[in-house]
Amino acid sequence: MDRKENKQAEHGEGNYKAAREYQQAVKKTAGSEQSKRAAKRAKQALESPEERAELEAAERKGKAPAAGVPEK
Repeated sequence: MDRKENKQAEHGEGNYKAAREYQQAVKKTAGSEQSKRAAKRAKQALESPEERAELEAAERKGKAPAAGVPEK
């Protein structure tokens, strides 16, 4: 297999290099201080009745069908 064929084999479902890079990025992000602060802030928001209501309203709005788009 020459180089061109080998590069083509790296794309699609068998792209182990891309999968490895993705897993490394996920591990780096998941363990970061920024993600820990965001998780702590989200927990605090859910514990506050006012913020929880605001989050639930936003969730309902996000799940509602778009205007002019028929439901399936």
